[in-house]
Amino acid sequence: MKILHLSYIDSISGKDINTIDDIVRDERLVKHLWIELILNPAIVRNVKPYTDSVAIRDALIDAVSWYLAFRWIFPENTSLDELHREGVITPYRVRNRVYRQKIRGFLKGLIHAGLC
Repeated sequence: MKILHLSYIDSISGKDINTIDDIVRDERLVKHLWIELILNPAIVRNVKPYTDSVAIRDALIDAVSWYLAFRWIFPENTSLDELHREGVITPYRVRNRVYRQKIRGFLKGLIHAGLC
């Protein structure tokens, strides 16, 4: 297992998270993984081999979808762009229902990264 260098998930977990398995075992952290993937391109490269896992795949889909919808807010994330370009991840359109469900976590991630 590769040791991960997380910023957002470490701050909300209250402990050091060193592996992807540590994240997958904690349901609360899985809910926030998509935000970490947007903010931390190195993590995208680390989780790419785990796309068979439903939790990781869902987080990647959310990350790509929200990154593409709000690209103008974020620094460039070539790892997410590559996943989209290669067709590994098919994003969805962020509609009102999904927006309302995830906006709070999204804003918390933006504030943590100093983007708003």
